[in-house]
Amino acid sequence: MLMEMLERRLLFQPRPVCEALPTDLGMEFEETWCKSERGHKLQCWFIPGDRRTDLTWMWFGGAGGNLSLRVGEFAAVRRHTGANIFGFDYGGFGNSRGKATVRNTAADARAALAHLQRTYGADRDHTLFMGVSMGAAVAIRLAAESGSPLGIALVAPFASLRDMGKLFYPALTWSGRLVGNRYDSVSLIDRVDCPLLILHGIDDELVPIWQGRKLFDAAREPKRLITVDTAGHMDVGDYPEFWCGLCDWMDQEIPPAKTLR
Repeated sequence: MLMEMLERRLLFQPRPVCEALPTDLGMEFEETWCKSERGHKLQCWFIPGDRRTDLTWMWFGGAGGNLSLRVGEFAAVRRHTGANIFGFDYGGFGNSRGKATVRNTAADARAALAHLQRTYGADRDHTLFMGVSMGAAVAIRLAAESGSPLGIALVAPFASLRDMGKLFYPALTWSGRLVGNRYDSVSLIDRVDCPLLILHGIDDELVPIWQGRKLFDAAREPKRLITVDTAGHMDVGDYPEFWCGLCDWMDQEIPPAKTLR
């Protein structure tokens, strides 16, 4: 109970919904709702791609924001990769009901993946995961527990919540010991059996670059780490190196001929 209170107070930072929609940036989309394992409704968006429509990015958002605040990010991913995008909000984020906890985000991700497969026929051989910051931990856990997708890209991931607690809240978390194994990505990453890409800003002030490197070192091949000079946590996607790296990884690891295993 105490840890869940700390999670909601220190980790999750959902923000008010704005009125932005994918159509504001010229993207058609479909809004659907799925039911979480606890029975709450989760808001989902499906944005069709324009080139790699055989592939769908399942998007795992970070500790803040919501779907309406990620429209620009969705547009950038679609523009550069041409693939479909499926985004969902965890319980307590955006218009999704429920409360966000480490345990609940894992359950919500399982429900969202089942909804994606059932509603849009996007099986694991045609699905890519993209996890951003905290969302990387959710994506890794889902891949480890439910079966790896075709590929997984992680943006500014941390290795473990224990490391982050020790770094930023040493007294409150007893040097990370109170956190336990919550979001312990470094212990799960070797169970991810698909091409892995990690993109991280060298000057990331929120999730230090050594966290991304620690996670990379623990992962199995094939894997690639792209570090972006002078980029921080919030602006890493503003750099051309980010998109060149992502697209080059897709061309080499996820070419059209490999979309069926």
